[in-house]
Amino acid sequence: MPNSIRLDSLLAPGDPAVRVMRAHHTNCGRHDHDFYELVYVNEGFCLQDSAGSVILLIEGDIFVIKPGVSHKYIGNRVTHIFNCIFERQAVGEAMAELRMLPGLDRLFDPDPAAGLPRLHLTLAERKGCLRLITMMNDECERRDIGWRARLKSLLVCLLVEFSRAYRAHVGSASEGGAYSAYVSQALAQIDSDYADAQLTVGAIAASVGVSSDYLSRQFRQVTGIAVQEYLRRYRFARAMELLQTGLSVGDVAARVGFGSLCHFSREFKREMGITPSQYKTQNE
Repeated sequence: MPNSIRLDSLLAPGDPAVRVMRAHHTNCGRHDHDFYELVYVNEGFCLQDSAGSVILLIEGDIFVIKPGVSHKYIGNRVTHIFNCIFERQAVGEAMAELRMLPGLDRLFDPDPAAGLPRLHLTLAERKGCLRLITMMNDECERRDIGWRARLKSLLVCLLVEFSRAYRAHVGSASEGGAYSAYVSQALAQIDSDYADAQLTVGAIAASVGVSSDYLSRQFRQVTGIAVQEYLRRYRFARAMELLQTGLSVGDVAARVGFGSLCHFSREFKREMGITPSQYKTQNE
């Protein structure tokens, strides 16, 4: 059973129903909560399992977890994030207008199945969202005169920015839209076939029916990184998960698509700063 977290356990008496916190995620057990959680990934990468769907989170990602949705973080690599937690009541009279904006109609839909995709922000979008989130975090820490009112108004601004990014990335139904079906299929294939040492950009592109160059351009537009780099990070995130289960380093290397144990160990140390054996010892 997931651990259930209540918003009132995270707030001080008299606080508004919204708070922003900096977090350094490592492994985080399965849990749910009675509030909305907007997450911005500021640095690093990890896997997130939300309602049974596993995705790789990377720097520049932003997403919202709705109340009651079970989720956990996997990988144990330190990932720096901002958490904006809030209840519906925190937006006050702005709710009626917010619900008319792209994406926010689904956000405030009581049906948990009406979720929202993870967005990978452009550099300009990151600057705007990070500025608002940092200001909210500062208000929560300083608690200067008028901080409650300013915090709630900044929440409304942040949700508007999220809606604008949603419209830009998801709203276009054209072939050139950032969230094309080809990229979605490529992500699904990486999730299912990452253990195949022969999985290449060319093989993924052929599977989804486009050229390698076209897939590479679309993939970078969505994720901000190359297909091969995404696959590499995904394999390392899965490896970190498996190294904590008692499997040998050799078995883990094979299960995440590395044909050579030496290659796996060398690349793992380059990425993590320690060898797989050292990581395994630290986390057993």
